[in-house]
Amino acid sequence: MPASIPKIKLCYLKDAAKLRELNDNLLWRSLSETRDFIRDKQSQGIDIFLWSDGDQRGYFYLQNPMGQDSWAIIYYEDRIISSRLTQCIAEAVFAEFPALYRLDSYSILEDLPDENFQISKGQFDNDQAISGRSYFSPQFNQRQLAFIAWRFGYIALLTNRELDKISRIDFVRHNKTMDNLIRSYALYYGLFETDGDIKEGWADPVLLEPPTGLQPLCPVLTQAATQIIAYLKGEKHEFTFPYKLEEGTAFQKDVWKVTRSIPYAHIFSYKDLAQEIVQDEKKAIQLSRAVGQALGANPLPICIPCHRVIGKNRDLTGFTGGVDIKDFLLNLEFLKFN
Repeated sequence: MPASIPKIKLCYLKDAAKLRELNDNLLWRSLSETRDFIRDKQSQGIDIFLWSDGDQRGYFYLQNPMGQDSWAIIYYEDRIISSRLTQCIAEAVFAEFPALYRLDSYSILEDLPDENFQISKGQFDNDQAISGRSYFSPQFNQRQLAFIAWRFGYIALLTNRELDKISRIDFVRHNKTMDNLIRSYALYYGLFETDGDIKEGWADPVLLEPPTGLQPLCPVLTQAATQIIAYLKGEKHEFTFPYKLEEGTAFQKDVWKVTRSIPYAHIFSYKDLAQEIVQDEKKAIQLSRAVGQALGANPLPICIPCHRVIGKNRDLTGFTGGVDIKDFLLNLEFLKFN
C-alpha cells in the first residue's frame, strides 16, 4: 500500500484558471470558455478533480455510472502517469468517498507494472495504449477484516488501525443492515448470493481465507478467529485475544466492563447488571433500560457476552445479531457447562 496519498480537490468554476494551466487543450480558450467546459462536464454527470502530489499536479475525471455511489470510473487525459501515482490517487478517492467500493481507473501509463493491468489498444496503430485497472476499497483500508462462516451467516472481526487489537465484532447475515466498511469486504469476499442475500447455512464454523488482492490476515485476527471458533465448538470458555474499545460513553464502558465479567453459562438480568454499577436497587431499576441500550451498542459481542443478559422474566430480549443467535449461544454454553 502506498505510504502517502495525494491531495484531491473538486474543481469548481472558480478553479477554471488552475484547470486551464493543466489542460493543454484549454490553453487557447478563455476563462469563460473554460468555465463552460466545466459546466458541460457537470451536465454529463462528470466531476473534474485537481490533484497534487509534492511537485506534481494534474487533474482527472470522475463519473458514477448509473448514479451508483458504490462504483465510479476515473480517467486521465493527455498526460502520461505512473502506475504508482494512479494507485495513490485511487486511495485518495476511496478516502474521499466512504461509500465507494469499486473504482475503474483508465490512463496512459509510463510503465506496465503487473499482469492485473488490462491493456487496451486504440482504434489505430499509432494510438497510445490505454491501461485500465479496477481497484476495490478493501485493498486500501488501514484496518483488516476477517470472516468466520457459520450456521447464521458470518461473524466479522475488525482490527484497529495498528493491526494489533480487535476493535469490532459484528454479525453478517440475511436482512441485517451493514455499514459501508463491512459491506465492501463482504462484496470482495463474495459472500452475497446472486439475489443479493447473504449466504447462510455453514455446518461448522470456519475462518475464510482472504481472496486474491488482500494481504494475509494479521496475527491478532488469526488469534481471535481461532478462539471464537473454539468457543462455537464448545471447546473454549474464555477469550484472551487483545481488544480495544474505540468508542462509547463512560456509562456504556462501565456496562461493558461488568458484562465482560459475567462467567460462562451464567445469566444476569438488566437490573442485576445495573445494580453492579450503582449498588442501589431503586436506581438499578431506573437504569435497566439504559443498560439495555448500552448493550445494544456493544461493539464486541461474544467477547463482551451481552447474550448472557436477559429480561427480568427470563425473556430473551433483543440482541444485535438476532434473538435466535442469543438462544443458540446460551444453549451452547449451558449444554457444554453441564
